[in-house]
Amino acid sequence: MNDYLLSVVLGIIEGLTEFLPVSSTAHLRISEAIFHLSLSDGYWKMYSIVIQLGAILCLPVYFRDRIAKFLSTFPRGENGDRTIFTHPLSLVLIAFVVTAIPAFLLTKVIGKNLESMPIIGWSLVVGGIVMWIVDAAKAKPEAAGPEAPSSPIRTWNMEAMSLGQAVWIGLCQILSAVFPGTSRSMATIAAGQLAGM
Repeated sequence: MNDYLLSVVLGIIEGLTEFLPVSSTAHLRISEAIFHLSLSDGYWKMYSIVIQLGAILCLPVYFRDRIAKFLSTFPRGENGDRTIFTHPLSLVLIAFVVTAIPAFLLTKVIGKNLESMPIIGWSLVVGGIVMWIVDAAKAKPEAAGPEAPSSPIRTWNMEAMSLGQAVWIGLCQILSAVFPGTSRSMATIAAGQLAGM
């Protein structure tokens, strides 16, 4: 297949999967395997990463109002009850560091896993099952409504997120780094639900 046409096809796959709680990286790697591209080829490994920049770079534009609000309320927060360590911007940075350090130390493992169709496939399946179980388990208590007396205390917006919740989400993000096929958004959503968000 012509490289330009292949780029268009892979771009469409990336675009369709990036904003769903499925792994866009896994879908790209599976597509590359279907098109008989070498998963161990450094060019295609880099391509799978770089192609995601479009989706990443559009997020600051899409969330510009929210980001501006977080910047304008730093460090006291929207309600004036936050500190430099508990403001949403700080919590995002903390979650990033919790994910980034182990991911950096496991770079070789991550690289090998990006070449492994069994690991990518099983990660997709297990991630889907985990998402379904967590979603089903968390939907039951809310069926009575969020104000029900038996409902656990919930965190309803990012401004109220705790340091522990941020660290927990960062830890769960390590799975998506080490096991390509585990969706980053799925790991974040499921971890947040388990942490009462």
